Amino acid sequence: MSIVRALSHLVTQGPSKPARSLVDRRLVERRRHHHVPTTWIDVEKAAGATIVHLHGGGYLRGADQKTWEWLEDLRRRSGTAAAMVHYRVAPRYLFPYAFDDALQAVLSLTRNSVVRPGRWVLSGDGAGGGLALAVAQSLREYGGGEPALLMLTTPWLDLSEERLRSPELREAADLYADGADRDDPRLNPLRGDMTGLPPVHLTTGGDDLLLADSTRLTEKLREAGVELDVHASLEGGHSFPLQQRSPAAQAARRSQITAVRRALDLDRELPGA
Repeated sequence: MSIVRALSHLVTQGPSKPARSLVDRRLVERRRHHHVPTTWIDVEKAAGATIVHLHGGGYLRGADQKTWEWLEDLRRRSGTAAAMVHYRVAPRYLFPYAFDDALQAVLSLTRNSVVRPGRWVLSGDGAGGGLALAVAQSLREYGGGEPALLMLTTPWLDLSEERLRSPELREAADLYADGADRDDPRLNPLRGDMTGLPPVHLTTGGDDLLLADSTRLTEKLREAGVELDVHASLEGGHSFPLQQRSPAAQAARRSQITAVRRALDLDRELPGA
């Protein structure tokens, strides 16, 4: 990796907040859960209904403003609180830092009753989708506190070199994995046990470089008998509900909002989509 690219990654790694134009600053609060920085929107609603999101960025970057705009849109239209977990990323922090941060933050939220059983959603896009699945698999070992819904948006699930179709993905995988066994379920949750997972809402895009990961996940979840709702868009690219303003992106958001409200039993009238 060049010095310029390494520095550009470092610049985008710090915990971010939603722009003032997106969210009333009185609703935004930074907390730490098991020492992991977490940015909340409307934390007062957390016990009733919360979306906990693990952002994408190839294990190299933090949450950008498009991710914040998406999360705020889902939060507002679903009627929930939202929490963005700022896990540590490469090249400064290598595997398993991101996984450990995500898991420990979620365990802190559940054990301290910040979020309550049946009243929260675990969400992730891209690399964060892989983390969310790996965290959900690990939560079963601790008993209780599992999310009502696992919401995955074009997730990156398999870091194996032979399956990476672009130099950027290979570079990101090499940096984060740092020689670790890429069949480790914390790096490749497709290798993990799918039985007993909560219901899954999966968003896929036909133009996503990682579509094969979602296809394999769909097969494994169905084999394990996990309740699964797939929203597929032929023209959608990677993380398209977050990164695009297209009709396909808006349709995906509506599907995600419906899934959140159904899972959390939010019977208030759905705001206009």
